[in-house]
Amino acid sequence: MKKRESIIQKFSTFISLIDDNKNFNFVWKTKIHLERNISLLAQSEPDAKEEYWARHFLKIIRELSKQELFEKKENLYVSISSSEKLAERHLCAYLQEACLWAARKSSQRFKFIQHKYPLEEYFQIANSAIYPPAKLLKNFNFDYLQTNIEGYTKTAVIRFISNTIYQKDLEGKREKFSNYGLLKDLSKKEMEEALTIKGINQNLVSLYCLAWQCLEQIYQPNQKQGNRCLETPSAECFQEITSLYNEQCNQLGFLEAPVSKDKIKEILEFCIQAARNYRTKHFLPLENYNNLTDSQHTALDNLIQEEEWQQVNSLVSDLFSAIPETGQIMLILWLGLNLTQTEMAVVLKNKYPEIQKQYQVARQLARYNKILLKEFINKSQKIYPEICLNEEKDIEIIKQSLDECLQVHCQQLCKYILDKITKKWQFKSKINVLQLELMDKEKTDKIFLASILKVSFNRNEVNKILKEAFMYQLEIDMGLPKDSLVLVSNKVADLVNEWLKDNFNNFRIRN
Repeated sequence: MKKRESIIQKFSTFISLIDDNKNFNFVWKTKIHLERNISLLAQSEPDAKEEYWARHFLKIIRELSKQELFEKKENLYVSISSSEKLAERHLCAYLQEACLWAARKSSQRFKFIQHKYPLEEYFQIANSAIYPPAKLLKNFNFDYLQTNIEGYTKTAVIRFISNTIYQKDLEGKREKFSNYGLLKDLSKKEMEEALTIKGINQNLVSLYCLAWQCLEQIYQPNQKQGNRCLETPSAECFQEITSLYNEQCNQLGFLEAPVSKDKIKEILEFCIQAARNYRTKHFLPLENYNNLTDSQHTALDNLIQEEEWQQVNSLVSDLFSAIPETGQIMLILWLGLNLTQTEMAVVLKNKYPEIQKQYQVARQLARYNKILLKEFINKSQKIYPEICLNEEKDIEIIKQSLDECLQVHCQQLCKYILDKITKKWQFKSKINVLQLELMDKEKTDKIFLASILKVSFNRNEVNKILKEAFMYQLEIDMGLPKDSLVLVSNKVADLVNEWLKDNFNNFRIRN
């Protein structure tokens, strides 16, 4: 949506959700009384910037709130209350773009949770955080001139959304599941995070996640029973899980010797404990966020929370293109396809003899990440010369921001390949179906096209066909030997399924 430009627009308009054919669109709606008031105020201070007016309204709110505590005369109280409400509305209008930014950021951050929320719901949660603004901004310190109200709000609203989502989606479901029902309810991202928070090293995280994936594959509950009250697997089921686990360890090149059924039980019990702890996180309500102080909000926020993502994404794209091909391929596999380091070693060992083991992958990734971080900081400081990185925590914040941008970039590269494949299919679909039957079936893209015309757009079939086409094209683009991605086809399927969620309704071939 179009960004607001003038002071009058920024302090008198609100984002409204319009239901357009079952799709919500964000549009700006003007409040006439706010427009009239800010127009008069702006005439008195024609050179004042938006931060001046944001601070001006916050000061009014705080001063009038203090007066209300002592003033008991009813007529004066009404006057104060009216002025305070007007200032609140102006400030809430100004913070609309901060709310939308936080909603989009949260949507990206929580896209891996099993029960997803639409963007408009994140925005509604964000809006509930900023009213009343005095509560959200109670620790904002006017003495910190480098701090701006919009940057402060973005951080506070992000925390508020996270708190709300975790309480409703995760903690709220904690007691609803049996031990193995809980494991079946987790997403892979959640399982990895739970184990990492538990404090075990990355090698064990990979092994434990593999055991959990084997449980997912082998232990299928009765549909009537569902996941919530799922009982402990039988001895025979545990034996199947153990056999599959040992087989996968051997294929993926894990050095661990074959494990017993009892060891698998022990691993899964640890996963259950980690999952329980993960879903019993205690998130403070907003009023208890006393550690949210202005000292955490410096000019650094202009980079971390910059709304002009196009500039940041362009910078990340340029830096990504500048690193060697090996680094680009590794980052796409890691961040784009969400492969573990062990899985990456299996995929890359035939192309790169120097990369055969997990620790070699880890070493290479660390080197490329270090190069990217150094260049990212150097380039960023040229764009934002006011940024001063004096502490390790500042570097860590920058690194987290870079990691998020790189992940988005690598996922976009993968999805761009999917877009190209489907556009090719849609173009070729214009050929008459009878003519298609006479074509050479040995050419891969024609086989895929012929298949997809016959499945009547069943989503599972489309996923399978598109997965095979995507792996084929990705192996060509990366110069990988044929079938290099077969052992990680489940990760490819996850990405394809995520892409289809957004594109399946538009994925129609017209003859």
